[in-house]
Amino acid sequence: MMNDQMIGQEVSGMTSPDVIQKEIDKLTPSEKQEARESLREIINLIQELMAQGATEEDIQALLAEMGISLEELNFAEQLFAEEGNTIGIKI
Repeated sequence: MMNDQMIGQEVSGMTSPDVIQKEIDKLTPSEKQEARESLREIINLIQELMAQGATEEDIQALLAEMGISLEELNFAEQLFAEEGNTIGIKI
């Protein structure tokens, strides 16, 4: 049985949107901008590697070296989408 502290903490193995929102709200505008720029750099690198013939396994290995998963990268792309995200979290 879940206790009150556990409710809202995780959804399907991922942190719930309300917990993520609280953490994002703590970030400064410059930290948010730095995160956007880092995401763009990672995406550009992946696109370059794919153009050079890298496989999905190669990309996953690179991301693992960076300490993130493909699922986390996809989530970050949705979160920082230029047209606004659809996951209910405000940046």
